[in-house]
Amino acid sequence: MKKLKQPEIFYTEQIGINAKFFGKKLAVVCGEERQSWEDFHRRTNMVANALLGLGLKKGDKVALLMQNSVAMFELIWGTIKAGGVTVPINVMLAQDSLGIMINNSEAKWVFADPVTAPQIEPIKGQLTNVLSGGYYAIGGLGGMWRPAEDLVAGGSEKDPKVRLRMTDSMNIIYSSGTTGVPKGIEHSHFARHMYSFGVGPVQLIDRWTVSLCATPLYTNGTWINMLPTVFSGGTTVLLKKFSAENFFQTVEREKCTHVFMVPTQFIVLLESPALHQYDHSSLKMLVSGGQALPTKTADGIRQHLKSAGLWEMYGMTEGYITLCTPEDMARGKVGSVGLPVFGGDICIINEKGRQIARGKTGEICGWSPGLMKGYYRDQQRTEDIIWKGPNGRTYLRSGDIGRMDEDGYLYISGRVKDMIKSGGINVFAADIEEVFMRHPEVMEATAIGIPHDKWGETPLLFAIMREGVTISETALAEWGNARLGKFQRVARVEYRREFPRVTHDKVNKRALRDPYWEGREKKI
Repeated sequence: MKKLKQPEIFYTEQIGINAKFFGKKLAVVCGEERQSWEDFHRRTNMVANALLGLGLKKGDKVALLMQNSVAMFELIWGTIKAGGVTVPINVMLAQDSLGIMINNSEAKWVFADPVTAPQIEPIKGQLTNVLSGGYYAIGGLGGMWRPAEDLVAGGSEKDPKVRLRMTDSMNIIYSSGTTGVPKGIEHSHFARHMYSFGVGPVQLIDRWTVSLCATPLYTNGTWINMLPTVFSGGTTVLLKKFSAENFFQTVEREKCTHVFMVPTQFIVLLESPALHQYDHSSLKMLVSGGQALPTKTADGIRQHLKSAGLWEMYGMTEGYITLCTPEDMARGKVGSVGLPVFGGDICIINEKGRQIARGKTGEICGWSPGLMKGYYRDQQRTEDIIWKGPNGRTYLRSGDIGRMDEDGYLYISGRVKDMIKSGGINVFAADIEEVFMRHPEVMEATAIGIPHDKWGETPLLFAIMREGVTISETALAEWGNARLGKFQRVARVEYRREFPRVTHDKVNKRALRDPYWEGREKKI
């Protein structure tokens, strides 16, 4: 008797299905370059077969040090079709971190473009796993670089038909690498479906969606909208480089509907004259993530980008997500990052690792079916992040501080390491930042703890001000302190032209703190 085989749905198969039913429809756009689903399916088959021709076996790693481009998009999906594991690398890394990541991933091949290739050349001798002749670049650069175009051109257009399992690895995405050895976050094919089956339906992503990737493909946040758009047969628009002008031009030209961005990018958009010079009425959903969205910025988005709903997202690349929708906010949950998606769960624990009641503040732990397999080749770090929750289930410790209200909605207070302990009282940097962001001349604010002989630590605020600032640092400190509790008041305010950043433009608070704590015993 014939038995019905239980289906498994892979992105690789779905690309072919999309080509079958939406063949002439756009799959990917970057600047003037455009590919239909038929073309994208054909080209990713060519990439896959070219890699298989090089000897790629299922599970082999391919490192991509590239800027957003259609070529990078093809290489990501062609590698996955071949059964390989794609390793997109942050193009802004220092050479030491770059070498550490490529070696840790055990990548056998490295692909680059004309801008990024020079970063690899000085460290080639350190890359112990890359095969001889395993360096490919877009643009025919010569020297150590083989032409990637020629490699792909020699690949067959036939479906490689590599048999995959849901437990097979699909990608490794590295942490920002600002402290110690960067962590390689390894995701399975099943885990990546958290976005297609969890985030996608909640955000109403379908075949008519035009998702703008305004952040780099090497950051996991970019995949939040990209993955369900690819799965659903929509159109992915890649922004090669973010600027307000480029963003609004692209939205108007491509009629983009969905965007994921970080708060810093929204601030840039709201400050730009381009906001009122282009048609952005096609936008339906704006998703903010990566760090807390200031209330003033959220209000500005609702005022000036009225066609789009604002969604606030929280989560870890390691594998769980919460979402606060416009409907949630309309029901009084403004300031929350929402509820878990894709069957996930959230718990709050105290310093002793015990779960605490709703309304109390502690460390956030999360679980979902999309959890990573672990930190690649780093069992100790994987074990360190685990918290055993209800019924023995494995949760991940986020390092973030927050609370749940009576309805289970999550609110973020900041990072455990960012918490300022002043006179024995826990002071949350996010609360201070929120107050100072209300001042009309403040563009962006961030608070840290600095040494204090009496209190142990005291808050210091850094601010990026609008052009033509009229208020002094001292006057701004007085303005903010009048609106804060006594224990929250800042010692002073310092103006900066810019902040040090890490992945997703998050403020690198460690870099801001270090000069003040040099030579002292500190816990940061």
